[in-house]
Amino acid sequence: MTVTGIFQMIIVLSIMVIAAIPLSRYLAHVFNGEKTFFDWLFDPVEDLTFKFLNVNKEEETDWVKYLKTGLIINFLMLIIVYFILKFQNYLPFNQMHYKGLSWDLDFNTAISFITNTNWQNYGGEEALSNFSQMALVFLQFTSAATGLVFAVAFIRGLVRQEAKHVGNFYLDYIKSIYRLFIPLAVIFAIIMLSQGAPQTLTMQKKVTNMTGVKQTLSVGPVASMVSIENIGTNGGGFYDANAAQPYENPNPFTNALIIFMMGTIPIALFFMYGIMIGNKKHAWTLFAVAMSLLLVCLVVVYSQEAHGNPFLGGLGVNIQAGKNNPGGNMEGKQEHIGIAQSSLFAVSTTAFTTGNVDSAHDSFMPLSGMILISEMMLNLIFGGKGVGLLNMLTMVIIGVFIAGLMVGRTPEFLGKKIEAKEVKLATLAMFAHAFIILVPFAIAIAIPAGLAGIFNPGPHGLSEVLYAYTSTVANNGSAFAGLNGNTFFYNISLGLTIFFGRYIPIICQVAIAGSLIKKKSVPESAGTFPAYGPLFYAVVMGTILLVGALTFFPALALGPVAEHFAMVKGHLFY
Repeated sequence: MTVTGIFQMIIVLSIMVIAAIPLSRYLAHVFNGEKTFFDWLFDPVEDLTFKFLNVNKEEETDWVKYLKTGLIINFLMLIIVYFILKFQNYLPFNQMHYKGLSWDLDFNTAISFITNTNWQNYGGEEALSNFSQMALVFLQFTSAATGLVFAVAFIRGLVRQEAKHVGNFYLDYIKSIYRLFIPLAVIFAIIMLSQGAPQTLTMQKKVTNMTGVKQTLSVGPVASMVSIENIGTNGGGFYDANAAQPYENPNPFTNALIIFMMGTIPIALFFMYGIMIGNKKHAWTLFAVAMSLLLVCLVVVYSQEAHGNPFLGGLGVNIQAGKNNPGGNMEGKQEHIGIAQSSLFAVSTTAFTTGNVDSAHDSFMPLSGMILISEMMLNLIFGGKGVGLLNMLTMVIIGVFIAGLMVGRTPEFLGKKIEAKEVKLATLAMFAHAFIILVPFAIAIAIPAGLAGIFNPGPHGLSEVLYAYTSTVANNGSAFAGLNGNTFFYNISLGLTIFFGRYIPIICQVAIAGSLIKKKSVPESAGTFPAYGPLFYAVVMGTILLVGALTFFPALALGPVAEHFAMVKGHLFY
């Protein structure tokens, strides 16, 4: 670990938090229906859209209709994109005459992109036309908006009293796309274009390199995809290598910029939540919980990668990173980015559940791999658009319920009594996440079809399968590259875990909002448990760590933990 590396991390994280504060105020105004400076620009466009859709933007609905509308829209987009990918050979901007995807790969890809997961069992530059790539870009806007507006509906469930309606899905959905994702995507696409990312409708460019050798380069609408894939915490890149490909991530500045794009909106949503509920202290406490977890994960990963593999040290190789020595575990990393930014990128992409990668996670040290998997298992260290906040609030409800039982009082959260219905729904959302990861994982390592995709023996091969199911259920999409996911078994099983991992928790969480919104707030008293401060921080953090350890540690112990201790003892698997 170096002072320069630590300083880089502090600068990037600080800029994200600073930028998130004014953005949170803007988002709170947008979703509260308050005036903003940009109304003159967006109001006419939104009005035309609502007129075209024949939607009354003033009409609010209950949670059931709000949820149903969102799910139907997602299903319709799934069907449309499925057929675009299947019949891309008949559609424009396919100069390479790529054929349509097989039905199982198409099934996996379409579900992956409508759910903000963007798991890719294909190389984009070798399998998809530019038309297909742009269709997936469209889904990167809509999937991000879906998670965000469901979080907004949950917040309204906490704020409103003895009410029925959680909002208008169409209004929230259109606002999030028009007023947040499109403007930011345009701005950052221009920045990426200025740094060397291609933006063209051609698919190949023939060039002569510095040695005089002729090459054919794959190009396309890359800059526009890079911007929304990170702003929307989607992660699905134009190229198979994602941000490890220089056209997607040309230099150290763009590497830091991509991290900034990943994290700023998820952090802002925590602050927006505090503004909308009128309790900033509570939001800052939850922010402190998430940031503490992020920093601990970052320290472990950076220290492990900077230290390197002790087995190599035993061979006389200088593996310690330090002044004038890159050292450390540089396998799978790019020299011009280095260990510090690669570590920050890896921790960020799994914490914010983006899935974009600038290095090979499969080559990280075992304990680093454990941290990356653990972040996705928790799925609340800021997380993706809206989903991370929803998962954090789900854990808060469970923590408040446990705390209430300990002192013999009816649990309360922000003035709303937490009763059996809310606790059951929160518990179902929590256990559904774990169940959908662990059961398919167990099946995959027990049957020939699952074992056939593993390229590495021993505990690392097990970690590759565990990472895959964790990544898909957490709507992340990154992978340990040693697993061959493009098989019938993995396309179908991972597609199903993506689908259920996305929608079952969301259904439970929106149902909680529908229950809470009907309740009257109870005035605070001397016996009210404050939803902020050190004690509340300890309750929430303790609940997260206890639930996470009891649920997932056995699986981690068989994979990355076992691999770490084997490595320390000099036992290698090959």
